[in-house]
Amino acid sequence: MSSAAAPIAAEQVILKALEEAVSRIAKKVAEGKRLSEKEVSVLMMSTMMRRMEDFRGYMDKRLDDFDRRMDDLKAYVDKGFSDLKGYVDRRFDDLKGYVDGRLNDFKAYVDGRFDAVEKRFDAVDKRMDSLEKRIDGLEGRIDVVERRLNVVHSEVSSIKTDIIKMMRELLDRAYGERRA
Repeated sequence: MSSAAAPIAAEQVILKALEEAVSRIAKKVAEGKRLSEKEVSVLMMSTMMRRMEDFRGYMDKRLDDFDRRMDDLKAYVDKGFSDLKGYVDRRFDDLKGYVDGRLNDFKAYVDGRFDAVEKRFDAVDKRMDSLEKRIDGLEGRIDVVERRLNVVHSEVSSIKTDIIKMMRELLDRAYGERRA
């Protein structure tokens, strides 16, 4: 037996054994006898196996349909690609001539624009220097605000601690006298 045929043969043997067990269980049910948990499990397995077989058949059919559709689509795309390649080759040759002429014109335009851009970069550099000075000033202000916030935070923490002490003293006085 080949290695591929072994799982199929084993599956067929299992299915046959499952069918025989189900038929014995069906006779038992027909006689009105109570089923054991094992027998209920066998019935459930049988139902699951049938559903799996139905699903396998359904999936095989769907895969066959999908394969056929993919083959049709591949043939359609191949033909379209072939037609498109011929068209693109012709258009590419036409465009190459046009682009070469336009590139020469564009090169002259770009050379002129580079000079203008250099002037703008100089202006931007001056603006950046100005902004850096302003940012340095803002950083100083932020440091001042940060110091002030730290002072406020420590004062609030101190006040909180004092309030907690006072509340404890009040609670000790109020409830401490009752305990004694």
